[in-house]
Amino acid sequence: MKKTMAGDLAWFIANILPYITLGVMTLALVYNFVKWAVMPRPVVWALFPAKHNTFDILLGIIKKIFALPGPRKVDISIWSLAMLFHIGLIISLSFHAKYIFVPSLGPAEYYLGAAAGIAAAIGTVGFFIRRIDMAKNKVDSTFADYFALILLMATLTLGAYLRIAGIIDHEQMWAWVQGILTLNPVEPPSHPLFLLHITLAQIYMMYLPFKTLIHPIAILFGQKVILDERHIYPR
Repeated sequence: MKKTMAGDLAWFIANILPYITLGVMTLALVYNFVKWAVMPRPVVWALFPAKHNTFDILLGIIKKIFALPGPRKVDISIWSLAMLFHIGLIISLSFHAKYIFVPSLGPAEYYLGAAAGIAAAIGTVGFFIRRIDMAKNKVDSTFADYFALILLMATLTLGAYLRIAGIIDHEQMWAWVQGILTLNPVEPPSHPLFLLHITLAQIYMMYLPFKTLIHPIAILFGQKVILDERHIYPR
């Protein structure tokens, strides 16, 4: 009975929850787009500076992601942690995406992905410590701020450990990924740490549209709206 219940839980986490996660993310993103579209902009030039074209907007977002000019001007320690987090997360997610299309990773890619996950996790730990230090100086931090950091920290750390320890069989992993993508789910890897990892990852994905970590999409959408003549005052 316990085995059946454990199997049912693993099936739900790995083969049903992903579609729920996708649905929640989609609805939340649509809600955000509608909210951004109708939000009043009484001071357009000061709050939403428009770029000349889409390329300029994308270039500006890329510069902010990889160079982080804002944190660098304020605090070098925050900038260092942010760089570690951003670069590590981008590399880790890139390898996850590659695995979907090419179900094989060489030794160098395998351990580079693990190192990237560790780097991103260290960045979140640094952010967490920094936020506690800021609280001592009467800088407000909400439960949501700590929750997002702890959730991301645990997800990244578990993912790096699973990769380094070689716990999951890659052929089984690939079959599971293919089953999700083709709407033909199969038995997932049943290791408890893997199930915990993907559970935390999916919770974070559903939470993501409600947090500022979605800001690159918000910037692109907001500045594209400003390019619409309906939102630009006559000059």
